[in-house]
Amino acid sequence: MFGRLFGRQPVSSTISLSLDELFNLCRVERRRHAITIMADVEDVIPMRTLVDEVASREFGPDRTTNERTTVYTTFYQQHIAILDDADVLSAPDGPSGMLVPGENAEPLSELLSFIESVSE
Repeated sequence: MFGRLFGRQPVSSTISLSLDELFNLCRVERRRHAITIMADVEDVIPMRTLVDEVASREFGPDRTTNERTTVYTTFYQQHIAILDDADVLSAPDGPSGMLVPGENAEPLSELLSFIESVSE
């Protein structure tokens, strides 16, 4: 639909989520950050690295230990499972181990970028 409105396709491949799943997934800023980060991962990334990058984007480079811990805790307890269910990433070693990008990471990142470009 967006492609027809703006003359270009917003994503390169189909996103295998319902609209409700998509809206729920993208309603949280931390998950949106994780989606764009995972889209740039070629092979694997430690959960620690993902958390550091999300915390930097959310709080800036001078984030505190408490801010980073808050991000880590929410990812460990909640976001990793949701992102795994949405095929944005896979956590074969559990939520605190290595993370592998999923099939939906790149097209979701493209969609978020497209929405950002048309909403400015």
